[in-house]
Amino acid sequence: MPEKPAISDDDIYEAMKQIESYLDITTSDFKELYHLSYRHAMQRLTQSVRARDIMTRDVVTVAPTTPLAEVAERMANAFITGVPVLDEMQKVVGIVSEQDFLKHMGAQNSSFMSVVAGCLRGKGCAAVSVRKGVAADIMTKPAITIREDVALFEIAAMMSANKINRLPVLAETGDNMVGILTRNDLIRAHLLQQAG
Repeated sequence: MPEKPAISDDDIYEAMKQIESYLDITTSDFKELYHLSYRHAMQRLTQSVRARDIMTRDVVTVAPTTPLAEVAERMANAFITGVPVLDEMQKVVGIVSEQDFLKHMGAQNSSFMSVVAGCLRGKGCAAVSVRKGVAADIMTKPAITIREDVALFEIAAMMSANKINRLPVLAETGDNMVGILTRNDLIRAHLLQQAG
């Protein structure tokens, strides 16, 4: 999507000349008014969109006892970088992400591709160290979750403050997970608002 062009004083002046009724306003006043209006519009839109409106409902999950090889396969097959871990009551008890794998493979400050490169060069594959593990061994806990009625603005602030990429979404009441939100969902929602 192309960026919106910056509005110059000349642009505003030319636009004001096209209005036939009397205007007693300077270009700087108009720019301030325009920016305030734009900010109010964005706040209104981000507060009207709720987690339930943009979340992914079909969520790939694992159990605490799921072997890490199976966790990795589920993530790879679904092209995702993290999964919620649910207990037998279907309550979210943690999150397993690519970063959790790297951290527990002793490669926390490495990229995923550097681990792959090390394996391919035959210098010992870091993944072997977690081969016998299960999801509960490496998951981040407790998982940070949100309710389905939380506004987009709050969701973005929560992800940013906690430096996380995904949030399991719980029903308005109770502990049942009804979806998941990722940073990609936020970007898609923002782009749809811009286009709409």
